[in-house]
Amino acid sequence: MPAMADWSEQVAKLVAAAEEAAEKTRRDAERRADERIAEADRAAEFRVKAAEEEARELLAQAGAESARIRREADEHAKLVQASAEEDARGLTREARFVAQAVLKEGTGMHDDLQEMSRSLRRNAERLLGDVRDAHARLAGEVDRTVGSDDSRPRRATVDAGDDVPEFIPPG
Repeated sequence: MPAMADWSEQVAKLVAAAEEAAEKTRRDAERRADERIAEADRAAEFRVKAAEEEARELLAQAGAESARIRREADEHAKLVQASAEEDARGLTREARFVAQAVLKEGTGMHDDLQEMSRSLRRNAERLLGDVRDAHARLAGEVDRTVGSDDSRPRRATVDAGDDVPEFIPPG
C-alpha cells in the first residue's frame, strides 16, 4: 500500500499548505491594514501639527495688530484646524475602509481555502474508496485466475495510519 500512503501524504501536504496560505493571507491583511491606519494617523497628526503651528503664527501677528485682525486670525485659525481635523478624519475613514476591504478579501480567501480543503478531503476519501474497490476486484481476478482456498471476494483493509487525515482549522 505504499501508493496509498503517498496519496495520504500528498493530501495532508496540500491541506497543510492551504492552511499555511490562509494564515499568511490573514497576517498580510492585518499587517497592511495596520500600515494603512498608521499612515493615516501620521498624516492626520502632521496636518494637525501644521494647523496648530499656523494658528500660533497667526495669533502672534494678530497680537501686534488691531482687535479686528485678531478676531479674523482667530477665526481663520479655527477654520484651518477644523479643516485639518476633517481631512484627518477623512484620511482615517479611508484607511479604515481600505483596511476593512483588505480584511474582507483576506477572509474570503481564507474561506475559499477552507472550502478547497474540504473538497480535497472529499476527493481523497472517494479516491481511497475507489482504490479499495479496485484492489478487491483485482484480488478477486487473481484468485479466480490463480485459484484460492477462499472463494469470497476480498476487500482491502487500510491501517488507521493510512486513512485520510482530518482537517482541523486553526483555532
